[in-house]
Amino acid sequence: MKDIKNKDISRQDWKSPLLHLGRSGSPSFGFKVIFIIIMIFLFLIPLGMIKDLIWERESRKMEAREDVVSSWGGRSALGGPVLVIPRRIEREFLEEGGKSHRTEEYIENVYLLPRSLDMEIHSRNEMKYRGIFEIPVFTLDLNSSGEFSLEALYKHYNPANLLWDQAYLQFSYHQLKGMKKTEPLLWGGREIDFEPGDNAQSFYNAALKVPVDIGSGEIQNISRIYPFRFNQQIQGGTSLEFLPLGGVTKVLLESDWGSPSFQGYYLPGEQSITETGFSAEWELHSLSRGIPETWMESDASIFQKMRETAFGLTYYPELDSYSKTRRTVDYGILFLTIPFLTFFLFELISKVRIHPIQYLLAGFGNILFYLILLSLSEHTGFSPSYLIASLSVTALLSLYTLTIAGIGWKGLTLIPVMAAGYGYLFFVLKSEDYALLMGTAGLFAALAITMFLTRKIQWYD
Repeated sequence: MKDIKNKDISRQDWKSPLLHLGRSGSPSFGFKVIFIIIMIFLFLIPLGMIKDLIWERESRKMEAREDVVSSWGGRSALGGPVLVIPRRIEREFLEEGGKSHRTEEYIENVYLLPRSLDMEIHSRNEMKYRGIFEIPVFTLDLNSSGEFSLEALYKHYNPANLLWDQAYLQFSYHQLKGMKKTEPLLWGGREIDFEPGDNAQSFYNAALKVPVDIGSGEIQNISRIYPFRFNQQIQGGTSLEFLPLGGVTKVLLESDWGSPSFQGYYLPGEQSITETGFSAEWELHSLSRGIPETWMESDASIFQKMRETAFGLTYYPELDSYSKTRRTVDYGILFLTIPFLTFFLFELISKVRIHPIQYLLAGFGNILFYLILLSLSEHTGFSPSYLIASLSVTALLSLYTLTIAGIGWKGLTLIPVMAAGYGYLFFVLKSEDYALLMGTAGLFAALAITMFLTRKIQWYD
C-alpha cells in the first residue's frame, strides 16, 4: 500500500500546475491561457458585427453619392463629333416568275470619323452634402478642336448617292442632364448652334447634332479639310470617359482632385499626381483601335466595338473614414491580445490574480474603441476620431487596471503599451503600400518583447 501511495504521489507531481487549480482554488495559469484564447475568438463575433455596421453605414453613403451625382449630371462620357451623311440606296427585287422586277429606295446613314481630335479639359471639383455625407462632384470646361477629311467618303461610296445637304455632326453623351453650357460650334468660320440629336444610333444614350455644310460632293472637294472647334461646360461625378475617335486623338486633362484611378482601354502616356490635383495626357492613333474610318449604319457592331475602346478615369474617393475604420477592425484581434497579454504578464511577474471577469471587461473596452471611432469619424474625420477613441480607451483601461488589487501604480505601464499599439496601428493604416510589412514587423516585435519579459519564468514551478 505504501508503494502504491508513493506511486500516486509521483503521478500527481508529474502533472503540470498549468492544467489544474491553484492552492487557493483560483484558476491556474494554464486555465488562464486557455480562457484568454477562447475569449479572443469569442470577441471576434462583436468585431464581425461592427464590421457589418461599417458596411451598412458605407452603403448608405454610396446610396447618397449615387443620388447626388445623378442629380448633378451623372457619370460623364464624351463621344464626338462624328460626321453623319445620309446615303440613298436602291435595291432591286424580282417579281414572281422572274419576268419583272421592282426597285425600292431607302436611306441609310454613313458615319465618318475626324482626321484629328484634340480635347483640353479642366475639371473643377466641389463637395455636395446629403445629411452627414460629403459627396464630391465635378464641373468640366471642355475645349475641343479638330478637322475632317472627306477623302474616305469618295473612296468607299458613290458621291452621287450621298445627300450632302443633310450632313450633320453628331455628339454622344451618357446623358444631357449635366450639360450646363454649350457654345455654338465653329465650322468653316461660321458659328452653328447645337440641336437635339437622335440617340438611336449613337455611342451612348443621349446625343446632340449640328447641321454642317460640306459642299455638294464636287470632286474638287476630295482633298478639302474642314476644321471645327467648340466649347462646353459639363457637370458630372464618379467617372469620366472618352472615345478615341480621331485619326490622332489627343486629350489633356487637368483636375484639382488628388486621387484619380485611370481605367479603360488606354492609360495616359504622361501623368502627374499630387495631393492638390493631377494632370494626364493621352495621344492615340487610329491603328491601335482596329476600327475603320467610315462605316454604314447597318453595321451596328462598330458602335459596340468603339465603346470597348473607351478610356478615362474614375474619381476614386480618397480613403474615407469607413474604409480606414474597416481596416482598423481587421487588426482587432491584435488589440484584443494586447491588454489580455499585459494582464497575464502582471499575473506572472507581479504574482497577482486577475479575475476572468476583469479580462472580459478589458476586452469590451477594446470593442468600444471601434464604436467610438466609427461614430465620431462620420462627423470629425478619421484622424481626430482615432485620437479621441484611442485616448479614451487607453485612459479607461489604465485607470481600471489601477483598481485591481495587487497591481497598484504598476497599472500605469498599460498606458505606454496601449499608446504604442494604437500609434503603431495608425501609421500602418496611413501607409497603404507597406501595411502588410509594417504589420508583420509589429507582430514580430510584440512576440520578441513577450519572450524577453518571460524568459526567466519557470513554467513548471
